[in-house]
Amino acid sequence: MSARSKIVLQNRDSLLYLKSESQWTSLLEEARQFEHIADASAFARKTKLPVLDIVMSFGDPKYYVRLSASGQ
Repeated sequence: MSARSKIVLQNRDSLLYLKSESQWTSLLEEARQFEHIADASAFARKTKLPVLDIVMSFGDPKYYVRLSASGQ
């Protein structure tokens, strides 16, 4: 991953990003970053939250890639 790209988890309903195990933030810069998509996916499965997406950020929101991490 480059310095500008990030892999984070986002609640699909609230649009908040995961900051820590029990904290959420509206700021992408404060979101917990995952090294790999598989790490984010494993964390999402562990939390069992039904509305999580894995978001890959590349600096400009029009280039974000969003994958469902919740199976819904």
